[in-house]
Amino acid sequence: MAFWPLFRLWFLVFVATLIGVAVCIRWLDAPVALAFLPNANRLGVLGKGLGTMVLVSGEIVFIVTFAIVRMARGSLPPFAKAVFVACCASLSAFVANDYVLKYIFGRQNPSDFFQMPTVQTFHFFQGSHESSFPSGHMVMATAFAMVMIRLQPRTLPILIVLLCMGAVALLVVDWHFLGDVVAGTFVGGTAGFVAGELWTEHVQART
Repeated sequence: MAFWPLFRLWFLVFVATLIGVAVCIRWLDAPVALAFLPNANRLGVLGKGLGTMVLVSGEIVFIVTFAIVRMARGSLPPFAKAVFVACCASLSAFVANDYVLKYIFGRQNPSDFFQMPTVQTFHFFQGSHESSFPSGHMVMATAFAMVMIRLQPRTLPILIVLLCMGAVALLVVDWHFLGDVVAGTFVGGTAGFVAGELWTEHVQART
């Protein structure tokens, strides 16, 4: 697809995301997070098994493994190539999100917010990689999923289901506000879509 039609589509999704995040911040974030607040302690153990560092380590293992296989055999199956590109896109998006965007927006996670409520939604340029907006989990997951869907379309149904389950889980365990999840989905989706398109053009240019 040509650049401008893709850009217009992206821009429409961007505007829809801004509206969605604004609606969440104004009306939905606090009530939804408050409803699940008791789970922050009860289900906190999940953070040890599903934290971003665990996910990052898993993706690095995939990348290193596929790189070794590629050097040893001289090629990778198409599905393995897709996973390799998806992991690279996911890690790149994670770094940009956790060490740039989260720092810029500086939003507290639900647990910290309800301990010391504030009228400020964002604390600009006062954040850290532990800030809440956008959701790093959703950035990583959506970036990975978008690449896989672009390069291996048959994975779409299962990945959409897994993304929805992941988004719900982030809310139920009270790791993120709903607006964080919406924003993370957009950021990760953008990164994954760009990576998938660039890889597709690279493959087409070589054939």
